[in-house]
Amino acid sequence: MTLVMYILACSSLLLVMYVYVGYPFLLFCLQYVVPEKKIRQDPDARPFVTLIISCFNEEKVIEEKLKNSLALKYPTDLLEIIVVSDASTDQTDKIVRSFSSEQVRLIRQNERLGKTSGLNLAVSEARGEILVFSDANAMYEPDALLHLVAYFADETVGYVVGEARYKDPEATAAGKSEGVYWRYEIALKTMESKLHSIVGGDGAIYAIRRELYKELLATDINDFVNPLQIIAKGYRGIYAPWAICWEDASGVFSKEFNRKVRIVNRAFSGLFRVKEVLNPFRTGIFALEIISHKLLRWLVPFFLLCFLGSSLVLAWQGITVFQYVCWLGLLFCWLAYGGFLFSKSGRTLPLFHYPYYFILVNLASLIGVIRSLRGNVQSTWNPPRLGDSSKRKVNFGRLIIHAGAWSSFFIAVFCIMEPVDIPYWQAKLAWILSLTVLLYVYFGYPMVLALLGKICPRPVKRDEEYMPEVALLICAYNEEEVIEEKIRNCFELDYPTEKIKFIIASDGSEDGTREIVNRYTGDGVIFYDYPERQGKIGAILATVPKIRSDIILFSDANTMYAPDAVRKLMRNFADPTVGGVSADVVLTNDETTYGEPESLYYRYERWIQEAESRIGSIIGADGGMYAIRRELFAAPSSNIILDDFVISMNVALQGFRLVYEGESRGYEKNVNSCYIEFLKKSRVVAGAVQAIKQGEGVPGPGKGLLFFCYISHKFLRWHVPLFLIVLFLLTGYIYWVTATMFMGLVLAGQLLFYFLALLGGIIPGRVKLPILYVPFYFCLVNGAALYGLYKGWFNRQPTKWRVFSRRAD
Repeated sequence: MTLVMYILACSSLLLVMYVYVGYPFLLFCLQYVVPEKKIRQDPDARPFVTLIISCFNEEKVIEEKLKNSLALKYPTDLLEIIVVSDASTDQTDKIVRSFSSEQVRLIRQNERLGKTSGLNLAVSEARGEILVFSDANAMYEPDALLHLVAYFADETVGYVVGEARYKDPEATAAGKSEGVYWRYEIALKTMESKLHSIVGGDGAIYAIRRELYKELLATDINDFVNPLQIIAKGYRGIYAPWAICWEDASGVFSKEFNRKVRIVNRAFSGLFRVKEVLNPFRTGIFALEIISHKLLRWLVPFFLLCFLGSSLVLAWQGITVFQYVCWLGLLFCWLAYGGFLFSKSGRTLPLFHYPYYFILVNLASLIGVIRSLRGNVQSTWNPPRLGDSSKRKVNFGRLIIHAGAWSSFFIAVFCIMEPVDIPYWQAKLAWILSLTVLLYVYFGYPMVLALLGKICPRPVKRDEEYMPEVALLICAYNEEEVIEEKIRNCFELDYPTEKIKFIIASDGSEDGTREIVNRYTGDGVIFYDYPERQGKIGAILATVPKIRSDIILFSDANTMYAPDAVRKLMRNFADPTVGGVSADVVLTNDETTYGEPESLYYRYERWIQEAESRIGSIIGADGGMYAIRRELFAAPSSNIILDDFVISMNVALQGFRLVYEGESRGYEKNVNSCYIEFLKKSRVVAGAVQAIKQGEGVPGPGKGLLFFCYISHKFLRWHVPLFLIVLFLLTGYIYWVTATMFMGLVLAGQLLFYFLALLGGIIPGRVKLPILYVPFYFCLVNGAALYGLYKGWFNRQPTKWRVFSRRAD
């Protein structure tokens, strides 16, 4: 194993060094070995040129850009300017129309289709022999076009790339880091152009022959894929350093990060659409250039992870060289962490900001490549000048950075320092306890339930004719997508109309929910419109005191009931010992790779609930569909997060049973997103921790069987990720101490499981295999639980719930 780790560490390090140092040195040497291919230039050439400017909501810069374009030193009768608006929603189009002339034309896409789709449209209407592509914020030097077109006098040249410079790269730490990186890139471009061709174009300033443009896919990055297509046809790409344009640096690390994620994501996908350029027998030295400059560069983060992982293993084994390597790696990471902490200070600190920029660039490559492998290729985006439109919370990303920095410290210390002198018997005991808990949670507890169900069953005394008065309460926030369907679903229920009321409580909805519900008020529908948003629990606390029905049936707006669902629920209340009933909410979609394992997970949960119900009470109800006796409603605190759990458990704590009715079904379309699934499950655990801290809905030891089921089913389950971490670390430690084959196999099995989970997360859009998506979903659930524990104990989970769009993308 040591030899394998040593080979892995050395080979991955060599690849990283080759990408950043070896390849530039190789290019430098090849300049003196391979004869330079001279390019014929004609400074007097004046072909007809079409300047195509791409824009989306560029009202801040488009006027300056058009004035700059009209001032270029090029014959006006040989220059046309086409502005492509990707369905801009600001004043961009109006400004462009004010320049309307024979030279300036506006082409507008009526819906956002992306930059590349707009370019396809513009090229189809362009009249020029030479097409020059530009961004709206790129300001050209007056002679830029003259320098570009001069190279097309050589018939072997298919595209020419100018030099984009930053106006004031020293103004911010991000800009300065970007400037250093860009100077390195320019050096590579210069040498590549002399040997064969510059790799890719530059969206700010590059030109091609009109006849060489091939219509692109919406997901293609035009300034990369189109040059590759030109190379594949046997032409060259030339770097023109005197064709200069100026643009602002992003100036902010987060914007630069988002830009690079998008570039790598689209370019990696595009490369394999024109994979013939990777064949050296077809493209010669260019194959070396594209593999070394782009493909291997995008894979650097994977090489770094291999190097760091193998180095940590070797350092743990006491190899001095790799202990020093790990210390240096740790120092580099903490310098980068310092760059993150100082990123908004306004001060330029190269010692911190350069490592931070290096890690950001490679993290962007990692994310971009993974998204591409998953089939998730971005086609539309906002310019950095508009800011990031992402709806994800920044705090989540910052949490990852902080956690990563401190985790790297503890992992490095654990691996680099001399092994902690933990008595073997203590480590083995902790290992056995961790494994025992995990096996008990997933297998032992179900077996105990099955046994108790045989020994002391408590059947519910149902009465099919029992139909008490019911108030079906729907709390809604911005549910315009589903609320009308939900109301119609209520009208279709097979339950006496005189015995059921439908109550909708709007928690400060800001969309069309209010207008839709108002159309149905009356006819059994009661609407409470609360103008100020207080969260779901606030709407419940405000509405329940107004209800006079015997039973309160709580429902989510997106849960659609089977016609007999209410009847099936109510028959359980004929048993006076029953205080609450939870139904079976079935998830109807399985389009995502986690859809099938999620269904397996819920089938497992439903079996547990059936078994618990058979002997006493279930632990918590399904918030989408559960009912309680009105007089048993014990109001939770107004800040409670997990309202369905606390309200239903309060019923059980009063000595009544909370049972499961598997024949009462509701149907719910889940959101097809691993990220959203992660957030939802983490919210559940965070709410559970909050309930523990506040002592609400939590049974004590005096509750006997209820307490036993709570600890076994929920409390231990929420803490499974901690036991998994302990088990993994102790397995490694015991194997290092004993080197037994059994522990080696256990460690290898865990590593394989997590590797398969990682693959399942990387390629869910392409491959659907149980061997991948089951480990992936297991890790997603437990990762969410770990994050939920953090949010719960440190009060990071807001009370107000968030509604995600349920429409298909």
